[in-house]
Amino acid sequence: MSDKFKLAIIGAGIFAEANHFPSLSLHFFDDIERAAVCDLDINRAERLADKYGWKKVYTDFHKMLDEVKPDAVFVCLGAKHHPAVASEVIRAGFPVFLEKPAAINVEGTRQISDVASSAGVPVQVGHQKRHGLAYNKLREHVSNTEEFGNIIQIDSKMHGFTVFPTFYTCMLEWQCHNLDLVISIAGSIKEINAISHRDSDRTGALSALLRFENNALGTLSWGTYGGPGQFVERVEVLSDKGKRAIITNAREVQFCDIENGTHWTNDWNPISPNQSHVFNGYVGEFRHFIDIVKNGGVPVPSIQDELKTMENLRDIALSAGIPIEWAPVSSGL
Repeated sequence: MSDKFKLAIIGAGIFAEANHFPSLSLHFFDDIERAAVCDLDINRAERLADKYGWKKVYTDFHKMLDEVKPDAVFVCLGAKHHPAVASEVIRAGFPVFLEKPAAINVEGTRQISDVASSAGVPVQVGHQKRHGLAYNKLREHVSNTEEFGNIIQIDSKMHGFTVFPTFYTCMLEWQCHNLDLVISIAGSIKEINAISHRDSDRTGALSALLRFENNALGTLSWGTYGGPGQFVERVEVLSDKGKRAIITNAREVQFCDIENGTHWTNDWNPISPNQSHVFNGYVGEFRHFIDIVKNGGVPVPSIQDELKTMENLRDIALSAGIPIEWAPVSSGL
């Protein structure tokens, strides 16, 4: 149908197969045309296109953009390759959804941000947890300052796992989600102090103390032990009215004051609004991006937001004495 939003995707790797393709096949995206898939591995591109209903496959994204002329492009290639590919797509005038991390360092992220600002093209970075149902529920609650009060403190943890080749790779590929969430709740960071305990060149623990622009305080508890999955996540927000909002396991939200407490979680019936891709935020972030491109506005988080987050991540590492060394993560993840 000519009135459908034409979407193309560059990258048909393991992460895109697990999250992007199944999410975009749900009924929440009945208004899009799954126009084209591009990957250097033509067999992967053909297999996923056939499985999820994408029309064309390419191994050359330049040719795909010229022939398909999509309304927007998803780029999911891995941080090392994002600056070069995403910058070309943006310069050609196509809005981009860019999977996180945007790049392996601040410089690569700034390159994409500068290109996007110059081209006037919206670029959203894929921090899906920001769009997760539990975190949306918490943000909605604490943003009502008349009821909740002003945020005075936020404590957060996100432990990692030992497969990452460097400590900073774990921070960049994994704990960047936690940093993005804290910023989305409490606002911009103006002061960082951090310490670390490294029991090897690539493993250990990190604690950071933050001061936000509104003078609220925050703590981060990160590391390379604890295991993958939502069970190593926790966020607690306290207000100057003595109220608390707590997320455990990225699934359950508690709202408390000195006398009362309420509890929220999703209904895990196997219907589409409760599928994990919805609850974990993939559907929400993709829907947000498409609606922004169609209707105008600034995506959240934008590539400009991500530049600030990457600068914060770098500063945490520097303060904690963590070498800023990225290395490829095994595809076995």
